[in-house]
Amino acid sequence: MENLISSGSTLTPNVSLDKEKNTFFIGGRSIPENALDAYAPILAWWKEYLQDPNPSTTIDFNFEYINSSSMKQIAKLIVMLDTISADKSAIMIRWHYNTDDTDSKMQAERLAKMVKFPIVLIADASK
Repeated sequence: MENLISSGSTLTPNVSLDKEKNTFFIGGRSIPENALDAYAPILAWWKEYLQDPNPSTTIDFNFEYINSSSMKQIAKLIVMLDTISADKSAIMIRWHYNTDDTDSKMQAERLAKMVKFPIVLIADASK
């Protein structure tokens, strides 16, 4: 399985999805004109990954800013991850947010109610 690596832009997120190293990161700014197109390769990568996942999968989300259409795509991804059984891969999300960004924290809390696996909130005052 090929890695999906993108340094992003002022509108699209940084993405680093590496199955072999077991490192998964999506973050930065996510305000693309068309979130469906921007997230299509990410969702396709995860769909393939879930066919043969690692025994444990921890994903770091660290958004400086994310718009609502991008958040819908992240929600799709998280629901997709929830379809995998715990005996196939132990899933965990680490959601990094600025302590001043209550919206980001509330978004993660809403997502956590949608899934069976843990979403750990990590506050960062230095962002």
